[in-house]
Amino acid sequence: MAVYENTRLLVDGARGSDFGISHGAYRIATFVSGIADSFTQWNAARKTRKELSQLPDRVLEDIGLNRADIDTFSTRYTHR
Repeated sequence: MAVYENTRLLVDGARGSDFGISHGAYRIATFVSGIADSFTQWNAARKTRKELSQLPDRVLEDIGLNRADIDTFSTRYTHR
């Protein structure tokens, strides 16, 4: 029976750094990192929507928003 060995070091060409992990582990790590980033962005947008929704219409008008703009503003401006 043949054995497949996946122990080559993965080199990041953009930074030239050596991760020292297999390609599969690197893909899993980047996948999990992407999920964590997505959750962080979603949570920041949720908090922004909640805070803006609690403001009176007059204050929203003073900062140049109305109730219809809250969702767009929260998702557009809370991302990195």
